[in-house]
Amino acid sequence: MPGHFPPEDMPLQAGRRVWYADPVHTMQRGHRTRWHRLAASPRALPGLIALAMTLAPSSAWAVQAHGGPEGYLVHQMGHLFLGAALIFLLHLLRQRPPGTGKPWRHLQLSLLLFLLWDLDTMAIHWLTERLPNEAFIAGATLAGDRVLLPASWPWLFYYIGSLDHLLCVPAAWFLALSLKGLGDVAATRQSPTPSTPRPS
Repeated sequence: MPGHFPPEDMPLQAGRRVWYADPVHTMQRGHRTRWHRLAASPRALPGLIALAMTLAPSSAWAVQAHGGPEGYLVHQMGHLFLGAALIFLLHLLRQRPPGTGKPWRHLQLSLLLFLLWDLDTMAIHWLTERLPNEAFIAGATLAGDRVLLPASWPWLFYYIGSLDHLLCVPAAWFLALSLKGLGDVAATRQSPTPSTPRPS
């Protein structure tokens, strides 16, 4: 019956019994199911929230617009910090290389391509801010959007530089090759070498 509570002298968890509200009943701890243990865990809340968001999603757009000048400035600062970190890593790998071989060369090439992508993206963001609002024509769908560029060389660079995936995708590819090669080297070092038989 709803609204029933246990007696005042009965603790919520007495011995091996667990009290559940509405309806009031007890359950042996050994008979608790996986769902009962999951609900009692403090780590269950983030998982339940993620499940609820998956089952009842709202609109999620692929393109994020940065509002006001502060959004643009913070975004560009992020690109600056990323570029500084990439330059530092490249310098470190050239001055004090931790190893030689293809995986390390692939890593250097990946960092160099990511650095070029970062510089290119910063320039494209800067040029986008200089385009007038009339240059952007919004279509009914994302594929219908258009940009009217002035006929001058900076905007030719804008058009070519907007194809930044030509730098980003190879950078990610070389990073994956580097990580695979480093993983193979680590696995080879950890595997026991077969002992050679002694000559009699």
